[in-house]
Amino acid sequence: MVWSRTNQLIAAAAEGLGARAEPLGREHTDYFMRLSLGERRAIVSKTRSPFLTQVAQGLANNKHLSRELLRARGLPCAEGVLVDESGDIHGPAVRELLARHGRLVVKPNWGNRGVGVATDVRDLATLARARDRARGLDLDEEVLVEPFIAGTNLRVAVIGGQAVAAAEVVRPKLQVGRSAEAQVAALNGDPRRGTWSAPSLCPMDQIEAEEDLAGHLEVYGLELEAPIPAGREVEITGEELEVIDRTDEVHPEWLAVAASACDLLGVDVGGVDLRGPMAAFAGPPASAAGAALLLEVNVVPALHLHALPTQGRARPVFAAFVAYCLQLPGAPPPCAVVGV
Repeated sequence: MVWSRTNQLIAAAAEGLGARAEPLGREHTDYFMRLSLGERRAIVSKTRSPFLTQVAQGLANNKHLSRELLRARGLPCAEGVLVDESGDIHGPAVRELLARHGRLVVKPNWGNRGVGVATDVRDLATLARARDRARGLDLDEEVLVEPFIAGTNLRVAVIGGQAVAAAEVVRPKLQVGRSAEAQVAALNGDPRRGTWSAPSLCPMDQIEAEEDLAGHLEVYGLELEAPIPAGREVEITGEELEVIDRTDEVHPEWLAVAASACDLLGVDVGGVDLRGPMAAFAGPPASAAGAALLLEVNVVPALHLHALPTQGRARPVFAAFVAYCLQLPGAPPPCAVVGV
């Protein structure tokens, strides 16, 4: 039996707390695990706690609706236009967004792990291709179009209503003049990248070029084997180049924004994505003046980013997760009531 990286980290954290982590049934499944300590028991699904409701998970997964609700409660959320299966990607709302910002991001409204997300979309032809790809990957064929926000991808981990860690996630960008295939091969030579077939505690994963990158490149009119042309910036969404711990550099009010977003959506264990200049996160949200914004709340929050950063201090997020799920003394109480 081989646990995934996430479950290996959960099991190690449980052991460190004197608890047990064991399979739920006779046949191995990586999706469920039983935690126990004395009379305390909890069944978890990766980093989903036993207190998460289906309503809260579904609400958080709907990026457009959850953002609308959070914005109505005063949180600094990015704007966006929802295009459903009958909507026109070239409609006036999207055209106005493109004219006003010049660069857009297109993503599945119910997306996960950055799959189907196209950044740096600058023209209508690319916009249409990005729409088609995102729609095909979305649960309800819905596409979210939003402005491209320059700056840093900041992920904040929230456990039991408390923001416990923050990390800058640097995405790989393909360089001009070399093929995507060659550049991905070079990236995969990094010993810090592990494989899905043999899970380890490597902080990053191998990039499967044929699995998702080929379709991603088609959005920009590019191919895996062809050199990246001048003037084109292609970010490999959903992958990491570096993960830098920023917990001690983020202003407490931004951490409070992340915790509030989770609380309002009923998400007790979440990863909140913020984006903007790193300098904006050093001060309170009011001082950022729209330069930094909240993008989304993720229900399966990739806690390994904080436990295994490539730079900076590792944070004990899995110990906090286990303690919360088992409701050990000192852990925050369950908080999975939708409050918007």
